[in-house]
Amino acid sequence: MLVLSKQKSEKKNSSILFYLALTAILVFALVQVISMQMEISRAQSELDGITNELNSVLVANEQLRRYSSDENIMEYIEQIARDQLDYSHSDETVYYFVPK
Repeated sequence: MLVLSKQKSEKKNSSILFYLALTAILVFALVQVISMQMEISRAQSELDGITNELNSVLVANEQLRRYSSDENIMEYIEQIARDQLDYSHSDETVYYFVPK
């Protein structure tokens, strides 16, 4: 009877150890999945920023390509004078909108 009781106790202890090990493995896997999701989210936001920057550079390149032809050089000079130097034609009135 003592041998039978000892076998049940050992079987119970081994099943507890099995469930503890299984729980530890599942917790470890869950932590790894959460960590990977955070890394994916960070990389996705970085990719979105780089994509936005690429699009703005492509737009600027297209403008420069258009302005680089001889027929559009005066338009390019006028655009720089207006945007960067705040120049205007003598017959134009410039309005500045100041937010409240």
